[in-house]
Amino acid sequence: MATAAPEDAVNRKSFEPAWREFARAPLVPIALAATVGVIADRLGPVPMPVSLFTAVLGLVGWCVVRQRSPESSLAWLWLATAAIACVHHHAHRHLFAESDIGAFATERPAPAKLRGVLAEEPVLYPRKPDPLATIPRPDSSATVLEVTSIESAGGWVPASGRVRVTVDGELRGLHRGDVVEVVGLLSLPRSPANPGEADYRARLLDSRITAELRSRRSADGVTRLEEGWRASAFGWLAALRGWGTRTLRESLPPREAAIAAALLLGETSAMDRSEWEAYIRTGVVHVLAISGQHLAVLAGFIWIVLKAARVRRRQAAWIVAITMIAYALLTGARPSAMRAAVMVCVICGGFVLRRPANPANAFALAWLAIIALNPTDPFNVGCQLSFLSVFVLIWGASRWLEPRERTPVEQLLEEARSVPMKVAFAIGRTIRIAFAISLILGLVNAPLVLAAQNIVAPVGILLGPPMILLTSIALIAGFLLLLASPFSSWLAWPFAFVTHWSLAGCEWLVQMAAQLPGAWVYAPGPSSWWLIGFYFTLAGVVLCTGRVRMAFVAGLSAWVLGGLLLPTSPRPAEELRITFLAVGDGGCIVMEAADGRVFLYDAGTITGPDVVRRTVAPFLWHRGIRRIDEVFLSHADLDHYNGLPALLERFPVGQVTLTPSFHEKPNPGVRETLAALDRYRVPIRIAKAGDHFDAGSLQLEVLHPPELGPTGNENARSLVLLIRHEGHTVLLTGDLEGNGQTLVRERSLPAIDVMLAPHHGAVNANAGGRTHEGVRQPGAMAVWAKPRFVISSQGPDPVGHLVDSYGAVGATVWDTATYGAITVRSHPTGLTAEAFRSGEVLVLRRGR
Repeated sequence: MATAAPEDAVNRKSFEPAWREFARAPLVPIALAATVGVIADRLGPVPMPVSLFTAVLGLVGWCVVRQRSPESSLAWLWLATAAIACVHHHAHRHLFAESDIGAFATERPAPAKLRGVLAEEPVLYPRKPDPLATIPRPDSSATVLEVTSIESAGGWVPASGRVRVTVDGELRGLHRGDVVEVVGLLSLPRSPANPGEADYRARLLDSRITAELRSRRSADGVTRLEEGWRASAFGWLAALRGWGTRTLRESLPPREAAIAAALLLGETSAMDRSEWEAYIRTGVVHVLAISGQHLAVLAGFIWIVLKAARVRRRQAAWIVAITMIAYALLTGARPSAMRAAVMVCVICGGFVLRRPANPANAFALAWLAIIALNPTDPFNVGCQLSFLSVFVLIWGASRWLEPRERTPVEQLLEEARSVPMKVAFAIGRTIRIAFAISLILGLVNAPLVLAAQNIVAPVGILLGPPMILLTSIALIAGFLLLLASPFSSWLAWPFAFVTHWSLAGCEWLVQMAAQLPGAWVYAPGPSSWWLIGFYFTLAGVVLCTGRVRMAFVAGLSAWVLGGLLLPTSPRPAEELRITFLAVGDGGCIVMEAADGRVFLYDAGTITGPDVVRRTVAPFLWHRGIRRIDEVFLSHADLDHYNGLPALLERFPVGQVTLTPSFHEKPNPGVRETLAALDRYRVPIRIAKAGDHFDAGSLQLEVLHPPELGPTGNENARSLVLLIRHEGHTVLLTGDLEGNGQTLVRERSLPAIDVMLAPHHGAVNANAGGRTHEGVRQPGAMAVWAKPRFVISSQGPDPVGHLVDSYGAVGATVWDTATYGAITVRSHPTGLTAEAFRSGEVLVLRRGR
């Protein structure tokens, strides 16, 4: 018997390339034009007069040409759309009133008193005890203030704009819409201080926030002047979200309550960073963050309930659409939720109008809605992942996984099966499709996730289907729990039971998966140009068919292979790079030898171990570094080593060198660090005065401490390294002070080119000053080392005493708080220093 050709066995819908559906959707070119406009201003920015002139030109051209040639006039309309989007983005991100609060703020925090209206519901961030934290930090709360006035020397003056407010403790009884007075330290948001570091200032600017105000020690710095939340719809939504969070907290165990708040209400603050890390590492964090998936599940459930209750289709469509918009607003109006709400509303609109909805048009309309609400959201990774996943799922996976028509023989076999066998086959097919979709989306999203989070989680492909099933059950049960709670705790109990065990199952799966070998791996992210090429080619694979698709598949495979084989950042031959990272009061110095080996001197800061995630790891990945050959820890003070355990999670480390007294400090942080070294099987070496280590043309000599002593605190026993390369010298001193300095100064030194100021530039470790006549007086360390260039790794503290002390011997002083990361380059042609923030370059020595 002749069988049907493969082409005949496929549903006719699969014949039509997806690009034709997009070509017939009139909103698609409008959405593309708007995207071009916001990108142009993001890269520019484009001057407002230029974009306004272009918008007017496009609208005039469209009006003139459309009478004679409607099709030709579309190009003018697209030009106008792009220009209008450009204007919208520019106005949102760059145009502020002269009285904007950012004009009153400076880089260094200064006392200020503000009045305004709370623009966001205050969020509490609980802190858990951490043995690696130098200073235990209290719980904190954050909100956004819409400023109306600021106090000056002459009284209150009008002000405007938005400021992010952070206070220690909980802001009780305050809600969005309340009028408040806030006292604290006002400053500009911090800009990146190190290569590869996230731009916190730019992120706040996307929300039109131009300043920060911090109130330490208590929440008493915020006083309500007038209750205003009841007059605001968003205030009521925030109050409802707060009620929901409290209800979940009362109905569920603490851990499941925190997860349920994130899942149901988008209230992510109840989970601390370590809890989020487990979901991020296993690649399933999207199941908790409010997304289109949540709204789709909820919409489907409501639709089924309404149909079961025999509600007419048009009325049901109205109910679902209104519910989805309200739920998206309730959970924070995140881009992914708003995307889903718009697309669901379009589908419901089709039911109401009795007209089929064009999915491509709905997709484009959702994108335009996102740009209209906030033109910076398209640059948000969560928004990008949401649209990317829906695009691939609807126009790619659904077609690729579409079952072919059965042959006559297969049809006979199907009819001969018993009902249990048919059910088993249907379940098996559903499972196969679920894991196939998880695989497709996992591979498609992986480059973008890697670029944003520097992590690849293959285990997420396996976890995806069961996690989606469990969270969908928890979502529906939790929703019913919230609806039933006002009536009766007994009525709500069954839903609480189901929610609890569904989320407990999620927790168990995540914790188990995180322990599997190769479940996740940290790695450098791909470049922007590689991402653009990848997703452009992927779009061709999704939208095209036949030979054209195969050509795109071949191109995509070659592109991925080329990206994997692409070499990391090249290092010039015979050059040593030493980068003093800006980590505040702490230290992390990265030494990149000419032969490719990488060494670190310290990895910690007084602000806590999060320094690795925020600063150290991004810098190393930015430099293309995948392995650290050795880490030298100067001494057993937390602000010099508390980032090491997190570093070991992200990079293979060949060896760690400690001082003789490191193990002796009775500190939980020391025990935690030694346990991490043992867990990752990292060899430990003890360094003492007189030891020499070589790495090609790089020589390291240990000047201090001796095998025993000296007496005093741990600072006195800091590891002092003398680095030699191409006739240049660099001295690393840690927190050396007291008896340690006295002992070290007994040694003779060669001429020092670059020196790390001891103890973060503290006065007691770098004593110097001026006479009554204003003459600079060098400190003992300055007289002994006579450095040309001094770097102080510190927070925003005064450096005048350093300039006096080391300037008296002819040294230039830079501090990382002002200059950001400072990179010293040693090579045969000379020795230079470069500041990251200012781009300033100093020639310290010229080649011989």
